[in-house]
Amino acid sequence: MGENIPAMVRPARQKLLDVRPILSKGGDPFKVIMRSAGELAPDEALHLLVGFDPAPLYSVLRAQGFASHTEAEGGTFHVWFWREARPVRPAVAPFEERSGLKEPMEMDVRGLEPPQPMIAILEKLVELGNGAQLLVRHHREPVLLYEKLAARGYAARTSRRGEGDYLVHIAPAWVFGTEAA
Repeated sequence: MGENIPAMVRPARQKLLDVRPILSKGGDPFKVIMRSAGELAPDEALHLLVGFDPAPLYSVLRAQGFASHTEAEGGTFHVWFWREARPVRPAVAPFEERSGLKEPMEMDVRGLEPPQPMIAILEKLVELGNGAQLLVRHHREPVLLYEKLAARGYAARTSRRGEGDYLVHIAPAWVFGTEAA
């Protein structure tokens, strides 16, 4: 496992993190994954074991300067994350770049099964680029999404419009005055 990682970027060491037990108990391993990735040495990779392809995680960690490689074996996904050698733009745009706020794009994720709404939202933000805003119709409040947005420099305001009908406004965190420290 892991021999398909390009030799020129193959990390010398790896830190194994199996999040399947957290998920089997209904937990969200996002904080543990982010903390583990943040603690990696320059020559170290995070070797994540999970029971599904963690698609939203690729974008979140890519925005923080990590490359990735995934291999599936018998229902287990082995995902490696390591720091890329090239510099990466910060998740939150500097003050002088804040004038590029885009018009909100509407999305409707009602009826999609988890984690598809989260995946669709995070992928759309990557596709739209800096200054993106989304107005998302959702069938419930997406509480697990908020932390993932914050890690990418975004924030959300959610209003309940009726039973099973929520409107989620997603924008760069500075729009709502909630920038991370």
